[in-house]
Amino acid sequence: MVQEALSIVYDSRKVKPGDVFVAIPGLKFDGYDFIPKAIENGASCVVAEKDFSLPQNVEKVIVKNARKALAELSSKFYGYPSKKLKIIGITGTNGKTTIAYFIESILREAGFKVGMIGTVETRIAGRVIPSNMTTPESLELQGLLAKMVNEGVTHVVMEVSSHALAQERGHGLDFDIAIFTNLTHEHLDYHKNMEEYFASKVKLFKMLKPDGAAIVNIDDPYGKRIIEEVEGEVIFYGMKDIKHELRSGVDLKLKEYDIRFDRMRLRLDSTEIRTPYIGVYNIYNILAAFHCGLALHIDRNNIKKGIENTNIPGRLERIVSKKGFSVIVDFAHTPDGLQKLLENIKPLVKGKIILVFGCPGDRDKGKRPIMGKIAAELADQVIVTTDDPHTEEPKKIIKEIISGIPPHYALRVTHYDERKEAIENAVKMAQKGDVVVLAGRGHEKYQDFNGKRVELDDVETARRAI
Repeated sequence: MVQEALSIVYDSRKVKPGDVFVAIPGLKFDGYDFIPKAIENGASCVVAEKDFSLPQNVEKVIVKNARKALAELSSKFYGYPSKKLKIIGITGTNGKTTIAYFIESILREAGFKVGMIGTVETRIAGRVIPSNMTTPESLELQGLLAKMVNEGVTHVVMEVSSHALAQERGHGLDFDIAIFTNLTHEHLDYHKNMEEYFASKVKLFKMLKPDGAAIVNIDDPYGKRIIEEVEGEVIFYGMKDIKHELRSGVDLKLKEYDIRFDRMRLRLDSTEIRTPYIGVYNIYNILAAFHCGLALHIDRNNIKKGIENTNIPGRLERIVSKKGFSVIVDFAHTPDGLQKLLENIKPLVKGKIILVFGCPGDRDKGKRPIMGKIAAELADQVIVTTDDPHTEEPKKIIKEIISGIPPHYALRVTHYDERKEAIENAVKMAQKGDVVVLAGRGHEKYQDFNGKRVELDDVETARRAI
């Protein structure tokens, strides 16, 4: 079936004569309902979870899980590319993108041809392909991996989201290294609760090769539970002085660190690293990446150079004004991410922190008041505005964020329906020594208003305002 297919398709509108159509259930639509359209367009075979009648010239395959079937068919169609690559998967609520960029830079420094798949972009040996989602659907994912193999890539670093794991997008991949960062409040619009969210993350560690290794943040309570699920080697990292009677690989000790507003210095054993990615949370990210380099038998000097030469769009991206204030653009979009960002820069700021942020529509509404409270407690001035409203009314989202702010912080809070206006007013407020923090969107270039894309780049908007 696969060998004879011209292509494998899960969107009935893209079916051409001779294609295999896989009817996968989606969040809004069920592919099963589009089988007639796929047949009309010339599908030679239809794969689905429920039985149905077909013309005699069309093959029918009934499966228990259509998403797994799509992943398996795609892998076979493209010649099982993951078996020809060393694949590093990173999962967790926060830190995935930063760690992915660190590891990609380390691998390039070591002389490898590297591919990267993630939230910001997909890169094949440095060439950029825009990303629409953190982890692509299995068909596109296998196609990307096959393209990387054809172009001589040897190592692939990929962010693996909980949605992707729950939806079996990575089913059938063989991972050499799996990294767990942390688990905090996020995506509870999709996962019913934290336990279901955690269960999706565990799936990555069941996909390790027999000789693969898990690199786990042991300071996170869910990290301790992940370790119990791993059958092979475990390498754990953290900053707390806790002894563990657990399977552990390379021993790497954080000797000291010094954090300033524009740079951070830390020493891992005898290796000193200097980086503009400041904050304790970035020490965790560096520890994960450093351990990954060691697990891949990369020289420590190349690991150091790789980390120091990393450039990550929309992560602690700084703009300095001639008036003596700074703007920081960061992707922090979860309660934990926002809290860590503000807590880490607060002691380093001479003046005030002016925070601009919002929350996306059609996503985890429970985090909105939580983030409002965190913002008011840690910033000196809070401007609540839009993120990606999607199908929701922006004013409603802003109101729900503000509902979490205690009354005694009311005087430090204002709001604007338009994010551009919010950023411009934050810049106008800023005085010498202040820091304007634009949180939640980072690298993103567009806002989504009920399907309409409106161009807005936080970095460029701030630069123009300055």
